[in-house]
Amino acid sequence: MITVFLLNCSGPGSDNWRKIESEFKNPPNSAKPRVWWHWMNGNITREGIKADLEWMHRAGIGGFQNFDAGLTTPQIVDKRLIFMTPEWKDAFRLAARLADSLDLEMAIAGSPGWSESGGPWVKPEEAMKKFVWSETMVEGGKPFSGVLPNPPSTTGTFQNVGMERRARQGEEAPSIPEFYADAAVVAFRLPDNYKSLNELAPKVTSSGGKFSLSELTDGDLVRSALLPAAPAGKSSWIQFEFSGPQTIHAVTFASSGGGGGMFGQGRGAASGTRSLEVSDDGRTFTKVTDVIPGRVAQNTITFKPATGKFFRLTVLTPEPSPDRQNASAGTPGFGNANQQSAPAGIYVSELVLHTVGRVNRFEEKAGFAAVTARDLANSPTPAVQNSISGSSVIDLTSQMRKDGFLEWTPPDGKWIIMRLGYSLTGHQNSPASPEATGLEVDKLNPVFVRRYF
Repeated sequence: MITVFLLNCSGPGSDNWRKIESEFKNPPNSAKPRVWWHWMNGNITREGIKADLEWMHRAGIGGFQNFDAGLTTPQIVDKRLIFMTPEWKDAFRLAARLADSLDLEMAIAGSPGWSESGGPWVKPEEAMKKFVWSETMVEGGKPFSGVLPNPPSTTGTFQNVGMERRARQGEEAPSIPEFYADAAVVAFRLPDNYKSLNELAPKVTSSGGKFSLSELTDGDLVRSALLPAAPAGKSSWIQFEFSGPQTIHAVTFASSGGGGGMFGQGRGAASGTRSLEVSDDGRTFTKVTDVIPGRVAQNTITFKPATGKFFRLTVLTPEPSPDRQNASAGTPGFGNANQQSAPAGIYVSELVLHTVGRVNRFEEKAGFAAVTARDLANSPTPAVQNSISGSSVIDLTSQMRKDGFLEWTPPDGKWIIMRLGYSLTGHQNSPASPEATGLEVDKLNPVFVRRYF
């Protein structure tokens, strides 16, 4: 046994063991760690580059990933090197040559900021886009002749919701370019039992503030009115009173603070604080559904049909939570929760009740925000008679003139003419220095992507 073992140790395999031992003591470059090397807000010098890379080499680092970035980093050099200026390029060449001479692997980000593909050289027409639309209702059997309303050209996340212009400390907020182009015009026949809120003409009342049916249903997500908050533990409300019982299948709600947030994960009222309720007499109400804030400024919720003469949206003002106050008090970025003040209320821009089913949370399913399958679980299925028939969709794109003018006689029934276009999302590369910040290139257009690089 011992003889066989010693023979094995002295065979060809022993060379592998010696190689492993040697490389363990003196690791090859492929086994050495890599680090991030951030050039922050133009604070770059040739001396600093040389000192950094020589230190990496001495420390046993095998390479680096270079980012040109910028947050609120103060200027600590005599002259900032602005991204892609001749001075910056000269410094970058020095870094590349020195890294090669020190056997340091060098990798670079796809753009200034956090490894994205954007910059000030991206033209608006080549930037990331989203669908926008306008709707025109027409009666079948009657000729229609007119200009279809322009869809919003606003740069932002959804319809006419614009981007928040943010400025770094001591700097002006950057201007946000706009771009719009038409994409298609389609018409579809509405279900026979469809009635708009304007046709039903409910009386609108509220616990406070001033609301009108026309402004709550005009599709403008920016113009809004304040619904003052109720005392803690109580609910404020907006109520629709119909002339008789109506069956409602879905609700669309939009308010300031209803969407967005870090990584598109939403912000606004907690789940359960907004509800839709129904009543026959205007005194005793039954909850129909929670109106859960989504990740888009507008949210459409479909539910089991509910019938009543009165419908109201309620917004509960939560009781103060000592546990939450203690947990978040003094947390950086969140302020001091012990200094909470009573909320003023919520700004409501849209509140629409639908007499036929809608695609539940269509705004998120259409890709206007990040969403998971779990988020969309338990979506109700509308009745077939309340759905739009695919065979009823008519393509009118070729019939609309460049100025939006359309002549068309629809078949019998009620029809929606949808003018579809696209505008910019406004997404920019970040965090980058002001001079290196610009629009993200349209990832769905290979010509634009190749041109970017």
